[in-house]
Amino acid sequence: MTKRDNFFAFFQGKEYDHIPILSEDVLSFQPRELHDYVARGFVSDAFPFDRDHASGGKGWFGVEWEYEPSAGGSIDKGRTFDDITEWKDKVVFPDLDAVDWEGIKKKNEEFLKTDKIIACTIFSGFFERTIAFMDFQDAAMALAMAGADPDYEEAVKGLYDKLSDLYCDYIERMHKYFNVEFVELHDDWGTQKSSMMSPDAHKEFLMPYVKKVIDKCHSLGMLFMMHSCGNITSVFDNLVDAGCNTWFGQETVGIKETIVKKYDGRFICGVSIEPTDLSSMEAVRAYAQNEINKYKNYKVWYRVPKKGVTPEQTAEIIKMIQESK
Repeated sequence: MTKRDNFFAFFQGKEYDHIPILSEDVLSFQPRELHDYVARGFVSDAFPFDRDHASGGKGWFGVEWEYEPSAGGSIDKGRTFDDITEWKDKVVFPDLDAVDWEGIKKKNEEFLKTDKIIACTIFSGFFERTIAFMDFQDAAMALAMAGADPDYEEAVKGLYDKLSDLYCDYIERMHKYFNVEFVELHDDWGTQKSSMMSPDAHKEFLMPYVKKVIDKCHSLGMLFMMHSCGNITSVFDNLVDAGCNTWFGQETVGIKETIVKKYDGRFICGVSIEPTDLSSMEAVRAYAQNEINKYKNYKVWYRVPKKGVTPEQTAEIIKMIQESK
């Protein structure tokens, strides 16, 4: 069984060989020709990419980004519009027909020869994209106003429907040309304390468009993962009901175990093993074993971050996960 076949079997409730691990079973393909990946600092293709020095610049929709190496991410600069009702006049959508898809495929032919499942990430989803257009405060206000003012409701839903069309088109092309079969949508919805919007607002103004993307993935035989950090327990039902296959979120919020237990048998969460004491292999091993034991009675899969961890420590954690099935 290939890693790709094992991945599908795991998520489809069939017999599988091993618990998937993000770094071991998934090949991220995010070519630099799609400018959002350069702007956000998340290029992954056949060629070296100097993330600290080559990231940033103009991404999709003409948004300018500045990459901050210490944060490992980019910050949007400027505003596309001041009021969300202006989006039709101000937002320039990327032309996917202008992308040399065949050329990208040819350049990355060897890179894409893998037994792993091939994945891509959409940076960003709907709420984060609104923030990039007009900053957080005004993006949050736009959602609040949409619940009270018909003009704002029409603007928010119109923008998100147009974005979902773009994302679905993009997914179909990534699947057609590069055999991408696993899509991650990146859209943070929570703070350390709670979700950034009410469950009702989340359900009405975000989830129809997230579900549209999920349904597109499923129609093509692809799997869908939501990346949303923060305490999103109050809106998690909406995500499960929409048919999302899996979710990764920040471990530091302290909600992962609660969600794993609550949705046991209905949903598969991703769990990160991130040891803080890296002073010895014994300390790393003890931490990893504690995390594996915590989730041994539940169906989860894993991410093993490599930042700050030695290759030997990473390999040991991976070995422990693989032996835990």
